[in-house]
Amino acid sequence: MTTAAFCPSSTSTDRVSHTAEGFADVLVGLQYGDEGKAKIIDALAPGYDVIARFNGGANAGHTIDTPHGRIALKQLPSGVFHPHATLYIGSGCAINPWKLAEEIERVREMGVSLDGRLHISARVALVQPHHIAMDRQGGDAIGTTGNGIGPCYADRALRMRNDTRVNLMLGDLLGNETDTVVAMRDIFTRMINADGGASPWVAEMSDLLLSLPKVATTLRRYVQPDRAWLANRVRSGAKVLFEGAQSVLLDVVDGSQPYVTSSHTVPAHAYVGGDLSPKYHRRIIGVAKAIVSRVGRGPFPSELGGERSARYCHAASMSHIGKAEEQMRFSAQSLLRSTDPLDVGTALRMLTDEYGTGTGRPRRIGMLDLGGLRDIIKAHGVDCVYLNKVDCLTHYAHSPYQGVPVHVHRDAAPGDALPEVQIYPGLTARSVTLARDGTLDAAMSGFIDFVERHIGAPLAGLGLGPERASLVLLDPRPPALVAQSDSHVASHAGSHV
Repeated sequence: MTTAAFCPSSTSTDRVSHTAEGFADVLVGLQYGDEGKAKIIDALAPGYDVIARFNGGANAGHTIDTPHGRIALKQLPSGVFHPHATLYIGSGCAINPWKLAEEIERVREMGVSLDGRLHISARVALVQPHHIAMDRQGGDAIGTTGNGIGPCYADRALRMRNDTRVNLMLGDLLGNETDTVVAMRDIFTRMINADGGASPWVAEMSDLLLSLPKVATTLRRYVQPDRAWLANRVRSGAKVLFEGAQSVLLDVVDGSQPYVTSSHTVPAHAYVGGDLSPKYHRRIIGVAKAIVSRVGRGPFPSELGGERSARYCHAASMSHIGKAEEQMRFSAQSLLRSTDPLDVGTALRMLTDEYGTGTGRPRRIGMLDLGGLRDIIKAHGVDCVYLNKVDCLTHYAHSPYQGVPVHVHRDAAPGDALPEVQIYPGLTARSVTLARDGTLDAAMSGFIDFVERHIGAPLAGLGLGPERASLVLLDPRPPALVAQSDSHVASHAGSHV
């Protein structure tokens, strides 16, 4: 099983050629986040020279299992453990300088040096203390992470407030540290005064401001003032992989308002937020996961338990109920055998560790939505897809579903009663074990074909566990051949596969 030429492989036999221009690929999550993008980037990184972030900030949580140990990266690109790879944080990002400095230190303690490798655009937006305080005050209605990302992007657009500049960039901090710290303190003080001085975060935010000069010293060596730095690298032959921080269904414009993130997450924005001309674009790589989840509020068509699940997860988040509390309160195996979809979803969350990377919040759980994936893939021109957590689908065999339930499109004439949910049978732990060893049995091969036909794109790989070695690369059909088989979708839509 190897990866075809139209989709990147996990190894590179095609290093940089300095006689020709390079190119850029864009990797994005196709659902609500937490699809395992970092795992795929970690596997693909040997084939690229630069791994770049183009949106978001510390509201992302990308977990990587490596020989160095497990780490949840919030702002650093996920190619950090590949010494050959240069890392770039583009101007479309909103960085928390305190958390970024801590993350750099954690990576250093794991034996990884970023000197000469990490480049941060001087034009990235700075998350400031008042942004964090504002997000904590008003973010619960949407379900934000409380990291101040939304207010930061809002100030980027607002530019000035009360004759004071509020859109501060990393270059401002390093170019004029004293004035920048004074400006941050002034903005935060005005916010406190407007609230009657009752802010519970005064001491914490004041400590952040006091530590900012030390943080600036840590970050100074990584700042890249040249806006053409990445373009010059690509013109010299470098290959770039853009890494989406959040996923396409959470795009600030394209997602379901207001339950979205505050930046553009769609692949086309990689070239704006990543500081590169789109003429270097080559392909779009999508990442999805078979156990679909969502953190926070908002629409979730395939959610197990529907609105009851959404209410429970919101209440659990507000009460700080997470993994440990659920493990004490529930028996996952008992819930899995329940005829109530809410119980099945809770069991799957516990069995597959679906809790927020940064917050520990319980994630809402849903069935694999192939119809929704098809829409996203078509809208954004996704060339191939990596599907993670396929091994976790075997839990369904012990539930009343007796197979893998999936949402599909209903390609039917008005009045036809075709099911939106189909059951794919036969996917067992043995199928997963064989696939890890390089053999696709009839059940796994049939599942791959079933998914490809319904989403209209080839699968490039299957994630069968958290470890690097558990990613099985496939030799997918070219997109044109997958499209030719779309006619089979309607013929299968009315039957349980």
